[in-house]
Amino acid sequence: MRWLNSSDFLVDSFFPGWHRWAAFSIGVGAVLLLGALRTETDAEFAFASLALLPVLAIAWVGGKRDGLLLALLAAVMWAVSDITSERQFSSTWIPWVNAITRLLTYSLVVLLAVQVRQQLERLHELATRDGLTGLINRSTFLRIGGRAVERSKRYGHSLAVVFLDLDNFKQLNDSQGHDAGDEALRMTAEAMRGVLRANDQIARLGGDEFAVLLPEIDHDAAIEAGNKILSAVNDALRANSSVQASIGVAWFDEADCTFSEMLKVADHLMYEVKRSGKGNLRSLRPVHRVELQR
Repeated sequence: MRWLNSSDFLVDSFFPGWHRWAAFSIGVGAVLLLGALRTETDAEFAFASLALLPVLAIAWVGGKRDGLLLALLAAVMWAVSDITSERQFSSTWIPWVNAITRLLTYSLVVLLAVQVRQQLERLHELATRDGLTGLINRSTFLRIGGRAVERSKRYGHSLAVVFLDLDNFKQLNDSQGHDAGDEALRMTAEAMRGVLRANDQIARLGGDEFAVLLPEIDHDAAIEAGNKILSAVNDALRANSSVQASIGVAWFDEADCTFSEMLKVADHLMYEVKRSGKGNLRSLRPVHRVELQR
């Protein structure tokens, strides 16, 4: 299951495998169809501009290489259709000059489309991810969590939320500087990535607070995941013995509350760990709305 793509708001990025070739084949078919129409009408109708549409589409979903290949095919196809039609030119080289002009035009469109897409993806990345750790940010995490809750309600799946806070992080910043603190945050993010499933969502909520969404998971597996996170993070930070992780794991057998409420439960469990000595994990099972209202 893939909850977030770097370009959710765009057409899927650089189609893998047969998806990419299917899109490219459709683009080739569209260009050849336009060429056939031009030949059948003896070049009376100018379909050259319409070829920009499949070229633009392939450049957007397939990238620069596929776009330039289709641009070359379209330019050659126009030259062939001009030559094979009954249209008269003052010189035999004119169709090829026209083809080069079209190739340059199509290629420029390809390069511009790829550049625009890359800029949009960079903006999307900046808006959805934490610049220091590369993890998704709070707003993105809450949005994904809301979708997970809706999916859980629809299919009856359980889910869990993990809340992690680094103990003594302020002292690290004060004693060794913010560079050391930033490195601890990056190490924490990398350690969490290394022990979680591909469909688990990890976020940096801000400061030294992290959270994880564990969709479609039973209670024992959720606790195991929490312990793996605790061990991995503490091992990663072992060189700096003053910093360790406190973790709260809230498991929900059914999604009968909002995702924000779920996150608050995990946060509360994490603070119970801090009050009782830090550097440990606390969990709660199962969690229902009636327990949230106490």
